[in-house]
Formats: sequence, structure tokens, C-alpha cells
Amino acid sequence: MNTLVEDEELKRLRAMADGSRPFESSGLWERLASLDLKEIMRLPARARLAVGYYTAAKRRAGQLREVA
Repeated sequence: MNTLVEDEELKRLRAMADGSRPFESSGLWERLASLDLKEIMRLPARARLAVGYYTAAKRRAGQLREVA
């Protein structure tokens, strides 16, 4: 079993997803998040996790805009 170690980019994306850091749009993650689920599942584990964090952060930012 391989262990995934969070680098600075994953930590930044996780912080945006949990709301402790403001959302910042990123072209790379935006492009990867727009892929079909089948294509996302073919990505390496780190990229899949990053796409999940980015998607959660984007959704959270959108919800906060709706409330405000």
C-alpha cells in the first residue's frame, strides 16, 4: 500500500475546501475538474485528491456567495 503525503499544493487546496483560506481559481484544477468522472478516475491519486479538494472549495465559495 502506498501512502500519499500532502505537499504544499494539497494543503492549500484542503484549506480552501474547509474554508480556512479564501477560494482562488486555478486554471489547471479548473480544467481537470471539468473532466468526465471516468477520466478523473484515471488520474494519479494525488491529482484525484486535488480535484476533489478544488471542487469542494469551489462549491463552498459558491454557497457562501448565495448566502451573502
